[in-house]
Amino acid sequence: MFIEAEDFNTHIYAELINAIQRNDDEVINSAIAAAIAEAKGYLSRYNTQVLFAKTEDERDPALLMRVKDMAAWHFITLANADINIELRKTRYDEAIYWLKDVQSGKSHMKDWPLPEEVTAGDNDLYIVTGK
Repeated sequence: MFIEAEDFNTHIYAELINAIQRNDDEVINSAIAAAIAEAKGYLSRYNTQVLFAKTEDERDPALLMRVKDMAAWHFITLANADINIELRKTRYDEAIYWLKDVQSGKSHMKDWPLPEEVTAGDNDLYIVTGK
């Protein structure tokens, strides 16, 4: 998976994660899934299947940080267990602004794969790989 619960040590202390999820790992996994789905919506001009299939050191650091910011926001909204909610909201908003810049082309991620495009010609479909 692109992000694992253990990846959150950079964003939320382990004791706070435990306080919010109360021994239910599905809580953090749901927040991660929601953040990834949300980010994919903004990044549809890229091959999100490839981008989000990467693990460990293969992951793009900027994308990883922003999606963790988003997942942290989704996670902490479940319970405010001594978390600086203002900071998390600011980081979530920054992640969304960054994704919008990438989506609009203001921020170009040159190493990210583009999706395959399907084009029609003479009633046949042809696959044109991303550039």
